[in-house]
Amino acid sequence: MSTHLIKSLQQHIGKECPTLPKHNPIQKIKNTQAQHSLSRKERLKSPQNSYKVDTPIAKHVALFDDVMTTGSTVENCAKLLLKAGAERVDVWVIARTPDKEH
Repeated sequence: MSTHLIKSLQQHIGKECPTLPKHNPIQKIKNTQAQHSLSRKERLKSPQNSYKVDTPIAKHVALFDDVMTTGSTVENCAKLLLKAGAERVDVWVIARTPDKEH
């Protein structure tokens, strides 16, 4: 999916398009239950300490997420990327799930 997205973006925005790294610097180190099956409270706790970032890291990073639930996973990953040396982290989300508690 990522390569198709990058190719499409390159056609529309040219050189400003993010590049796809050869190696994903974000590694999941702990298996967690699918976020969409959890309550909001459970989702907010779930991704903490589930990921690590391999360095070196680019100064400007774009995180792509297909579906965002509470945003806690992308927030956690963005914090890890900034701590690892990124100066800017953009988050691009295709869809967002509705909150189950409302």
